[in-house]
Amino acid sequence: MKEFWQYFVANIKKVIEDLKSKDKERKKRQIPNVLTLIRGILAPLTIVPAVITGHIYIAFMLIAICSLTDSFDGWYARKYNVQSEFGALLDAICDKLFILTLAFPLVFVHTQWIVLILILELIISIINSHSKLKGYDVHSSLTGKIKTVVLDSSVALCYLDFIIDIPQIVLAITSILTNVMQLFSIIGYQTVYRKQKG
Repeated sequence: MKEFWQYFVANIKKVIEDLKSKDKERKKRQIPNVLTLIRGILAPLTIVPAVITGHIYIAFMLIAICSLTDSFDGWYARKYNVQSEFGALLDAICDKLFILTLAFPLVFVHTQWIVLILILELIISIINSHSKLKGYDVHSSLTGKIKTVVLDSSVALCYLDFIIDIPQIVLAITSILTNVMQLFSIIGYQTVYRKQKG
């Protein structure tokens, strides 16, 4: 864990140094990381208070902004060939933080659908972090990508339920599908971890 934080802090310092530099190329290289950090910081500091205080439309606007940064940072990194190992790690961390931030306020409204989703997602995060700390290759599989889409859809429907009445059966089905895909992801990540461990 200490090595991970040293690596993380060192790269954050590098981001700040590049942004302060007069070299435009160094600044351009860090634009995707800045967008990713905005998403990671903006989500917990603004979306959760907006939902808890009942400002649902403001929450939707903030979610849309965060989602746009998620789409744009990857596009920019590929287009200008400024991808990096740290950028990929930072993106994965902020993606996880974003979805957990969105799910957390829903615990108080859609407890029966969200609690298990949060628990399983935390387990996935622990497995991935442990693998990364051990130096193993942690990459998103097809199952993981499908799980993410189903998870995002499930959380989105719970938010949409604030505005229009979503049938409980629909919420139940999407939640169960999310749990199933999360379990498949856990099994998949554990299998990859054991293979790499030998």
